[in-house]
Amino acid sequence: MIRSVRSNNPDFKTVEFHPGFNVVLADRNVENTSERKHTRNGAGKSTLIEIIHFCLGAQVTKNSVFKSEHLNGWSFTLTLDVLGKIFSIERDTSCPNKMYLEGDLSVLNFDYKYDKNSHRKYVSPAVFNREMLDVFYGIETNDNNSHYVPTFRELISYAIRKNVDGYRNAFEFFSRQKAYSVQSCNAYFLNLNMDYAAQFQSLKEKKKGIDDYKNAAKSGVIGNFSLNIGDLSTEVITRQKDVDALKKQLEAFQVHPQYEDISQKANNLTERMHSLTNTSILRQHLLERYESSYKEETTDIPIADIEKIYAEVGVLFGESIRRPLSEVIDFHKTIVANRKEYLSQEIATLKKEISAIKDEILDLSKQRAELMHVLETHGALDEYIIMQDRYTAAKQLLEDAKKRLESAEYIEDSSSHLKIENQELLLKSRQDYNERIHAREQAISLFKANTEFLYPESGILTIDLKESGYSFGIEIKSSRSQGVNYMKVFCYDMVLTELGKSKDHYPDFLIHDSTIFDGVDERQISRALMLANMKCSELGFQYICLMNSDMVPYQEFDDEFKQVFDESIVLRISDDQENGGLLGIRF
Repeated sequence: MIRSVRSNNPDFKTVEFHPGFNVVLADRNVENTSERKHTRNGAGKSTLIEIIHFCLGAQVTKNSVFKSEHLNGWSFTLTLDVLGKIFSIERDTSCPNKMYLEGDLSVLNFDYKYDKNSHRKYVSPAVFNREMLDVFYGIETNDNNSHYVPTFRELISYAIRKNVDGYRNAFEFFSRQKAYSVQSCNAYFLNLNMDYAAQFQSLKEKKKGIDDYKNAAKSGVIGNFSLNIGDLSTEVITRQKDVDALKKQLEAFQVHPQYEDISQKANNLTERMHSLTNTSILRQHLLERYESSYKEETTDIPIADIEKIYAEVGVLFGESIRRPLSEVIDFHKTIVANRKEYLSQEIATLKKEISAIKDEILDLSKQRAELMHVLETHGALDEYIIMQDRYTAAKQLLEDAKKRLESAEYIEDSSSHLKIENQELLLKSRQDYNERIHAREQAISLFKANTEFLYPESGILTIDLKESGYSFGIEIKSSRSQGVNYMKVFCYDMVLTELGKSKDHYPDFLIHDSTIFDGVDERQISRALMLANMKCSELGFQYICLMNSDMVPYQEFDDEFKQVFDESIVLRISDDQENGGLLGIRF
């Protein structure tokens, strides 16, 4: 149980709690309500819950009240009984990373550090929270289960709900709580198998990982490629053939040390052969012209033909002219004979030259053939390096394709295996679920009895097992009313407290803020408070209720409970004065 909440600042109003039913009552001045909205602590009911969480290892965020300059240098001390031992936890707003512990610490197997300045033992919030999970709830963590086992901070948040979020849903302590946290926490509270809740979460995360990978591949985030096994298999086969072909070429490739020189010589021979071929063609054309001219040349020119020509033009040759003409013809014959002799010599020369060119071309061709054979059977080092680079790149593409194929096959296999694992887990958990029927019946019966105490008709608590794991639900008639929703939380918290009494380790206190009574009918508020007091007496646990005075339904109390309620008020605070609140200051 919680014994007290104190502070090193004298303005703070110390709260001393007693066993059983406790009330912290806040008097509100209705006229000043709107004026006080700009302050963050008001009377201090919610601040008291924040302080208790602070002393129980809550994280101090940048918006936390404990970051306020008005509380700089303040420390708060929570004194409580755990496992029959009394000890105190002090935490300073100026140094929230140290949690000082005093009292009978024999039940706390902590790895303490020692503060030489204050001569006190302390631990970090992380160590505190890890160890308190075992101290408060009997749950030991190790490297294998720490990821899925509920944390101390999660579990304690059901016993000390805070803010409006903490009262919206009976199975959650805030609205953005992870699904696996809801499952594991409530599995612990309701005496279900937490291991199965953890395994269901593990399968969920694996499936999410596969879905995320598929979506990333589809969107191109991890590369533009398909996860189709058929397409990838074809790609692997094609790339394997490319690699094999390049490998074969490399194995047959021979590097000649004078490859470049030989290549240049072959090019020079080719150029020389082209030049000779062009010369040969020109010489052949000239030869053909000479041979044609030679055939056309003739010395036979009949005089009669010449006379006939002259006669046709009306010219008559005399005897005196014929003799000189005969001489001219003889001269012409001599010229023609000389020309034919010249052409004959030129033709012979051209034929000899053409033949020599052909012989040279043939010889050059043989030389080039020898060089080309070397080039065909060998290669240059640069070419070999280029071919090696192509081979390396082809192998990398092949490996990439194989990896993508393996990934696609793994994903398909994993999806199939996950379905099988999920069904196997469902069968095992279903068997365990059925074996724990008495635990479920107890929780359902307790919830039914609690709601029957508050309402004419009982509510229904459902504890189901689906393919995604445990599923929880609550139904109360007229549950659309927010007030009734808050009473769902109240009745469920009472169930958890009663179930917790059967555990070796469980906090023996429950704290509710005034939020849980917002919008609730006065009769139900009265019945809820009486139920809490009755449970405290029957079970020996501590209930702490923080209420506004205008919410107390005195007219619904009988005389006996009215006296019990008044005697249970451990602190009365007010928002009417500057120093009337819990902190004694307003900011």
